[in-house]
Amino acid sequence: MSVLLTVGALVAVLAACGAPTAPPPAQPSENEPPAAEAPAAEAPAAEAPAAEAAPVEVDTSAKEAPMLAEKVAAGELPPLEERLPASPVVVDVLEQPGIYGGIWDQAVTGQADANGASGYSKEPWVLFDDTCSEWQPHLAESVEISDDGRTFTFKIREGHKWSDGEPFTTEDVMFWYNDIAMNTDLSPAPPNILMSGGEPAVVEAIDDLTFSVTFAEPNGLFLLNLAFVWGGDIGKAPKHYLEQFHANYADATELEAKVKEAGVEDWTQLFSDRAAIAQGTSVATNPDLPVLRAWKLTKVGPPWIFERNPYYYKVDADGRQLPYIDQIRMQAVEDRQMVNLKAIAGELTLQGRNLSLTDLPLYLQNAEQGGYRVIKAMAEHPMGLTIFPNQNYTGDDEFLLGLLQDIRFRKALNLAINRDELNELVYLGENAPPETAFPLLQDQPELFEHLRYDPDAAKALLDEIGLETDADGMRLRPDGQPLVLNLDVFSGQQYMDGAQLIASYWEEIGLRTSLEEISYDLWWPRIFSFEYPMTAYVKDSIGGLARYTYLRSYAPVNDSSYWG
Repeated sequence: MSVLLTVGALVAVLAACGAPTAPPPAQPSENEPPAAEAPAAEAPAAEAPAAEAAPVEVDTSAKEAPMLAEKVAAGELPPLEERLPASPVVVDVLEQPGIYGGIWDQAVTGQADANGASGYSKEPWVLFDDTCSEWQPHLAESVEISDDGRTFTFKIREGHKWSDGEPFTTEDVMFWYNDIAMNTDLSPAPPNILMSGGEPAVVEAIDDLTFSVTFAEPNGLFLLNLAFVWGGDIGKAPKHYLEQFHANYADATELEAKVKEAGVEDWTQLFSDRAAIAQGTSVATNPDLPVLRAWKLTKVGPPWIFERNPYYYKVDADGRQLPYIDQIRMQAVEDRQMVNLKAIAGELTLQGRNLSLTDLPLYLQNAEQGGYRVIKAMAEHPMGLTIFPNQNYTGDDEFLLGLLQDIRFRKALNLAINRDELNELVYLGENAPPETAFPLLQDQPELFEHLRYDPDAAKALLDEIGLETDADGMRLRPDGQPLVLNLDVFSGQQYMDGAQLIASYWEEIGLRTSLEEISYDLWWPRIFSFEYPMTAYVKDSIGGLARYTYLRSYAPVNDSSYWG
């Protein structure tokens, strides 16, 4: 049996074996909404099933997957005790222990979608607990903080290995720091996570398994940032593999030959392509890259194939090595509608991407015939579509730029939107009011006045700006031509449904709107061109301590904040 899972304003499909919870539909990067880590041992919580999955008797005596046991017997792998670190991470299961084996089938719409696999097993040094109320050691066996809050000392687990069996040590940490993060040929500026007091942190190896990170000033958010999305790929790169592509280590003649063979301009492009995860780029393009994750890419798609990491450092409460699932197989389909068809046909094991809450009735209606369950797992502060007026618009329309930078205009856009109706019609009443994302401000309702529905006040603001109307009540530019707002909408039915309804609200106050749906592959290049007037994209808010690591939702701290 498969399972269809709804997460806030998102939807996903899951198999009835031990499987990860579904991440949000964005690739991990500082410019996308965060993907919640999905431990390999866990099955979804917070259920609203269409049909309950029957408990399955699980034999917990076998401590590794049969496919790995066969390789051990054939002499192709060392025994399990030599593959696990001395102190593996123990992951509690939510429902019952999983059964080894099986393929996790999901559908993707292209390479960028396939990169979403990075969200399933980020392996940060520290991790939030289930309530996001505190951090705990994760990849690191332990972390110590100096009394002045400037130095953080990490201990790597003894015996921890990369997916190819090579030791994971501070050499890999220092390679990442010296030769990637602080190498201006590869990184024009140090990662933000390493900055404090205007200076980058100093990373030093103390021994093979211990290293320190020292900041110029106390950095109370450092571990919280490490525990969040941004920290997933920080501080680790397989030196034994990547040094062959790096000018500081490789023979110049051999490296030039590899550059030519790859058809790229120089060694930095080659390294960035081969480093993939270490560089924070694509996870689904280099099957040769050793990883610390639960699954490793073995075939570039379509279909994209990820297989279990035989050296993965986590076990369940019975001491059984994780993950339970042998393989992830990502099938390529033409568009999101094809994903829907595969979902309701029961062909997908777990699908978190490309499904829409607006199609929830469709999923429920077909659950019995398709042989899947529908599970609902609500985020603490689910939020939906958000409009980002671009105050850094670089197009040649100076009048439009002036409007976007006029707070009266932005207030008018806000006041025209009927959020309660939008929530009911597009999100089936599942989205919480935006102000609930700011619990500490609940005693200051005046801060949320701009979120009320008041089209008359919106019209008054447009009149105050001087936007005259034609005979039909539609707003005009100063030269008498119709004023048309161009809104770029992130690809997806729920985004388009919301944007179309918002456009109808704006039309009621005299603002014509032209919508253009932008695919995932084109979205970020367009965003960073700053040539768009406005975008419609998901706005995420985070609960617990994670709120302090995701300031882009609340303050202008990085490129993503500059949209509005």
